Amino acid sequence: MLFRTCVITFLMQLLFVSFSFGQNITVQGNVRDIFNRILFGTSVKLNGTTTEVFTDSMGHYEITVPIKGKLIFSHEGFVTQKIAVKGKTTIDVCFTLDLDRSAGREVNTGFGYVKESQTAQSSSSVDKKMLNQNNEADITQLLQTVPNVKIVYEGSEIKIQIRGIRSLNGDNYALIILNGSPFYGSLNDLSRNAIKSIEVLKDPSALTSYGSRGANGVVLITTKEGK
Repeated sequence: MLFRTCVITFLMQLLFVSFSFGQNITVQGNVRDIFNRILFGTSVKLNGTTTEVFTDSMGHYEITVPIKGKLIFSHEGFVTQKIAVKGKTTIDVCFTLDLDRSAGREVNTGFGYVKESQTAQSSSSVDKKMLNQNNEADITQLLQTVPNVKIVYEGSEIKIQIRGIRSLNGDNYALIILNGSPFYGSLNDLSRNAIKSIEVLKDPSALTSYGSRGANGVVLITTKEGK
């Protein structure tokens, strides 16, 4: 009798552990950087799976994961974080800048791709998964996922500011290069579904390739047809 009781108790405990391990919960939270700025477009992925969501325009995310799963938070220009769920339903994340980026990363200079270690240009790009998966975001929202990029509205015109205000009287807006040529139209005229990649050159060394026109930074946009 005692043996049967012990067996039943063991089986119930085993069933409870198995249930707890396989149980899914909904985790939500907000993602910001160390300056308390909202990070739109941050990837939130369940470790070891293809389950992935992105933060919205308010830096908020929501994802359903196993109670004992692990989440990977990643955003261009910031240090990737891995956080164990441990049954928590709210996980807020604060990102720090990644000051030691991989030297093997390729950078689009507008005149071809080179290893980042071979150029002094500081560059960032819109996550390609955002371009392929997030069909609701327009180009301006995608650009705001890149650190230090600000969208400025002048009437119906949309301007891109990368390096802040450098001149009180002059132009402070980035040069846009579309498929290798300067683009002076409206970003609203570009279909975000036709975009293959968006690269942002921030460093003054962009002047080397684009002269004075690149003084405020350069945004390189490549479409699927223009690749």
